[in-house]
Parts: sequence; structure tokens; C-alpha cells
Amino acid sequence: MSRSEQYWVTLSVPWLVRGAHAGQDAINISVSEVGTRVSEADTTHVDHCDISIQTISCTTCGTPMEAVLVVAETALVGLTLECAVTARSTEDAEQTSRRELGSAFDGTPLVPVGTVRADPHSDPE
Repeated sequence: MSRSEQYWVTLSVPWLVRGAHAGQDAINISVSEVGTRVSEADTTHVDHCDISIQTISCTTCGTPMEAVLVVAETALVGLTLECAVTARSTEDAEQTSRRELGSAFDGTPLVPVGTVRADPHSDPE
């Protein structure tokens, strides 16, 4: 049986915001709502999560832009959660983050998009 180590798991989260009049409104609301859910989640192995807006590239010119779409005062915002997870492997870290955070995100997919082992030799900030 292997030892538990620290991993960084990045999850993609689609967030729906109703009543948004502009993209920045939708972003502010989504980050606030997701942050509240993360802080209320019952997590034993997930130490903390950083929330950021996903970026996408224009298919024509390649210009990066924030992943937010507002139509009829309803927005879809693409967020990422970068979480520190204590686990035994990358697969275990992904499953653990989805299991522990998933209860706070009922019906919202939490899709792993990257997992790396934390560097044990890095200096603490």
C-alpha cells in the first residue's frame, strides 16, 4: 500500500447564472456562488481550492477570451477549481476531489482536466 501524498487536481466546472446582465456580472456571481459551495463542502482530503475563469480561444483568430456566454440574462461561465488533495495516486486524487466536493455541487459535473503530484521539495510560500 502506497503512502498518501499531496496532488494538485484541476476540475472544470460549468456554472449557470440567471439574471446576469453582462459577462462580468456573471463572472462575479459564479465565483461567489462556487466559492460558497466549496467552503461549505465537507472535505477531509481536499485542503483548499483556487477558483479561476477558464479561457477559450477564438476559432478564427486564436485570441484568448474568458469562457462566459450571456444570452437573455442567463449565462454559462466556465470555471476551474485547482485543489490541493491528499491521496495515494493521481486517479485517487481525482476521485477524492470529485467525491468530497461533489456533494456541494449536486447535478453539476466536476470534470478533471489535469492532476499533478505536488513537488515535495518546493519552498512553502
